[in-house]
Amino acid sequence: MTSGDHLLPIESAIEDEGLFFTRDDDDEALRITFKSEGDRYFVVGYRDDPNFVMIGSGWSLPNDVDLAAATGIANGLNVRKKFVKTAIWEEESDALFTIELCVESAGEIRSHFGRLLDALRDTAGEFFAALGHDEASE
Repeated sequence: MTSGDHLLPIESAIEDEGLFFTRDDDDEALRITFKSEGDRYFVVGYRDDPNFVMIGSGWSLPNDVDLAAATGIANGLNVRKKFVKTAIWEEESDALFTIELCVESAGEIRSHFGRLLDALRDTAGEFFAALGHDEASE
């Protein structure tokens, strides 16, 4: 753990959920990765912007996916869903689901962490169901 580590409250929130995590920090960013219900998630905070926290998950799109259809589904979810932003990264053929927050302290997230994870999980599930694929690949 790093001195001045503003993601420590997120680590506590992950532990509150009974989950294990790993860290991969560098000079620019603090990164936490963890699994929940078999799916991989990440948390990113930037050293030069301790009020910004991103929680998310990324998924490979199926090889046969129509990227225009995937983008349309993502746009529809962005209009309807609370918290979660859905993006299609065409170059990598990935779907990215993120919650980006500006907080006074990451501690503000702790009591809502489970709800935020549920929102990410539900949005990814709804996205892939709308694509006609039951499961995504990480």
